[in-house]
Amino acid sequence: MTSNVKLAVAMASFAGVLLVLSLGWWWLVFGNVVASGYISSAQAATCLAADTDLCRLAQALCTNSHVFEIRWYAPEVLWAAAALLVLALIQSGARPRLR
Repeated sequence: MTSNVKLAVAMASFAGVLLVLSLGWWWLVFGNVVASGYISSAQAATCLAADTDLCRLAQALCTNSHVFEIRWYAPEVLWAAAALLVLALIQSGARPRLR
C-alpha cells in the first residue's frame, strides 16, 4: 500500500467515526425534542447541516432527560466529516495508474 492510499484510508476512517459521532450527538439533542412533539423528524433533519432559528428553538426546548445532558448541537462537525470524506476520495483517486 502506498502512502497516498494509507492516508486516504486513514482520512476516510476518521471521517466515518466523526460522521457517526455527529449523528449520535444530533440524535441526543433532537431525539428528545422530536419525541416530545415540538418539531417533526423532517424539521429536525434540517438541523443536521444548518443552524436555523427553528434549530436553536428546538435546542432550547431540549431537556436533560438523557445520559450526557447535552443540550446543543454543532452542524460544523457533520460538515467537517463530509469534507474529510471528500478529501479522502480525492486522495485515493489521485494516484497514477500503471499499465
